[in-house]
Amino acid sequence: MKHIVVVEDNEDLLDEVLFHLGRQAAYQVSGARDGRELDACLAARPADVVVLDLGLPGEDGLTIARRLRDQPGLGIVMLTARGGLEDRVTGLETGADAYLVKPVDMRELVAVVDSVLRRLPPREEEPEEGWVFYPARWQVRSPGGTLQTLTAAENRVLQVLAEAAGQTVPRHQLASVQGKPALDFDYRRLESTISRLRRKLDAGDGESPVRAARGQGYAFIDRIRIKP
Repeated sequence: MKHIVVVEDNEDLLDEVLFHLGRQAAYQVSGARDGRELDACLAARPADVVVLDLGLPGEDGLTIARRLRDQPGLGIVMLTARGGLEDRVTGLETGADAYLVKPVDMRELVAVVDSVLRRLPPREEEPEEGWVFYPARWQVRSPGGTLQTLTAAENRVLQVLAEAAGQTVPRHQLASVQGKPALDFDYRRLESTISRLRRKLDAGDGESPVRAARGQGYAFIDRIRIKP
């Protein structure tokens, strides 16, 4: 679940923005009225996107954006009454990924937050607990922390193998996820996909966790977590 923090000193507007963003099932939302409350929110849980007013009491929004902009995996959406060209340019140069002028339609705000989230690189995670597979991103992370991007075919095959980790998956089942009936499928395509996938998952010592079971199919023999 993505964590969205809204920083706004107008409590009515803050409540309205939190209400509309909070209706999105994929979001957990938090509110802050100034920079100190924002820092407390971020200390409790890192944010994926900060929706930031500029005219805040104490530390202003531009100053906050400057110190947040180097945090990896964090998007900044400025939501402010300052609509002049110079204000927008300054906001974007300061580190904002998007700049919206009040009053804003809440549907547009939700769409912009969604768009910023899609453009963000995945947040770096500790390389622990074996392999991590991100099917929605078409990516897999090795135990050593190496992130590999997959093709659509590789992603489909790995999803089946990951869901059955430790067990052999028949070749016809792997063929079926490629979108064609097993009887009509050219199994050379599957072998090619498996070969590319094994090279990407090579742990560096020539040993891939994808192993062939002769005459049966393939298995992912290591532990792997599946995450959104």
